Amino acid sequence: MTDPGGTADEPSSTLKAGTRLGKYEIIRLLGAGGMGAVYEASHTEIGKRVAIKVLSPAVAAVPGARARFLREAQLTSSVRHPNIVDVTDMGSEEGQTFLVMEFLRGEDLSQRLLRIGPLTGQDLVDIMLPVCSAVVEAHQAGITHRDLKPQNIFLAAGPHGTLPKVLDFGISKGNDLQSGTLTGTGAMIGTPFYLAPEQIMDTRSAGPQSDQYALGVIMYECLTGTRPFEAENLFVVFQAIVAGKPTRPRDRRPDISLPLQEVVLRAMDVDPKLRFPSTKALGHALLPFASARVRPIWEEAFSLPPSEQVVAAVTQAAAGADSAEGPTAGVPGGTKILGPESPDPDAKSWDRIRAVRRSDVTPDTQDLYADGLAARARRTKRIAGLAGGVGLGVIAAIAIFGGDGGKPDPRVATVGVVAPPVTTLPEVPAAPVAAATNSAPVPAAAAPVAVAPPVAAPPVAAPPVAPCTTTWRQSAARSVSTRRSARLRRATSLHRWNGF
Repeated sequence: MTDPGGTADEPSSTLKAGTRLGKYEIIRLLGAGGMGAVYEASHTEIGKRVAIKVLSPAVAAVPGARARFLREAQLTSSVRHPNIVDVTDMGSEEGQTFLVMEFLRGEDLSQRLLRIGPLTGQDLVDIMLPVCSAVVEAHQAGITHRDLKPQNIFLAAGPHGTLPKVLDFGISKGNDLQSGTLTGTGAMIGTPFYLAPEQIMDTRSAGPQSDQYALGVIMYECLTGTRPFEAENLFVVFQAIVAGKPTRPRDRRPDISLPLQEVVLRAMDVDPKLRFPSTKALGHALLPFASARVRPIWEEAFSLPPSEQVVAAVTQAAAGADSAEGPTAGVPGGTKILGPESPDPDAKSWDRIRAVRRSDVTPDTQDLYADGLAARARRTKRIAGLAGGVGLGVIAAIAIFGGDGGKPDPRVATVGVVAPPVTTLPEVPAAPVAAATNSAPVPAAAAPVAVAPPVAAPPVAAPPVAPCTTTWRQSAARSVSTRRSARLRRATSLHRWNGF
């Protein structure tokens, strides 16, 4: 098993074969890195083969390094999962601090990429589903890995094929009071190319979403053969990560599935709220791309509760629309999902997936969010009914009391409402009366006077309002650009790196 830290530079203090560390005897060096070296060894009493990770003397001299090494054993032992390397023992012998792990045969993911090049989408997903399951188990135990990278994913040779294992929880973050004190203030943790934007801006903000970002970068590298952000200058790398505008994988390799590209880019979104609600939801989105042998194994493990199914169904539908099996691939029940070639413009899978990528509803708040929408709808309906009743009452009052003698009320006319005209009834002529002798003639009834109908004043139109062309994202970007540059320069100049 190679060193989960990374490089193959052999330290000057390499232990020789036959060296005893407690009950273990060194056989050979497997690999070395900035944190130390990993050796193949055997238990002197039962003969069991193990891997021993020995802390480098230079690193052991750093304050807090031994405590961090101890915490790796504690955190790794607290999570029992078949895809997490098993730590069985630890100790210190003649100034050498070491961890004892299960011995694995195989290669890490970075070595696989160097040997065969970029992976197919199906091969990648078959590896990443077990890895996602291991990370989900760690997150449920309150542990954030914080240093996921291809060197820390070991592809062990097993009786039924490749068995991925997650290694190196040495810089993991646990939900305890002491976990944040083992690294000095301002010390950045992790490998630069796989750091999430929030880790660069504030090392204390690392959480499960940061691990999901690193998994997205790993998938990007496995599909394209290159990292999304690379440069010789660390400051330029940080700037590119924080800007969050990587080259799309299909621009580097056109045969990548378009829905798989969308899954990778969503996991790498610069805003943690716009990524998948959880690493489990990421695994659920990857299921349709797995092989027919692997997919049934992980379907139950990545089944989502109803609160998360709405978000995950969009990615799954888009994946089925573009998969080799046709538009029903990966969709429960074989429901037909119209893809990007569909003549129905309202059934575009890509419009749905982009809409979900803009959603910031998390699984913890989705039920509250739905209840809030329902309450808002009820409140809006009541307000609309009350406003309508008040409006009808005002109009009726104006109609009754707004005019005088059939003349329209000028106040009503200014807003385009005309009071109803007052109709004057014609006088009824009196019946003829017989004239008495020597009486004066009775005059005839006067003709009725017609009342002219009122003339409605034209409604006054409101002046046009100029539309706002500046979005809130543009305003926010302009307001933080100067501060972001300053923080990036400070991060580049102050943070210390191991093995970079």
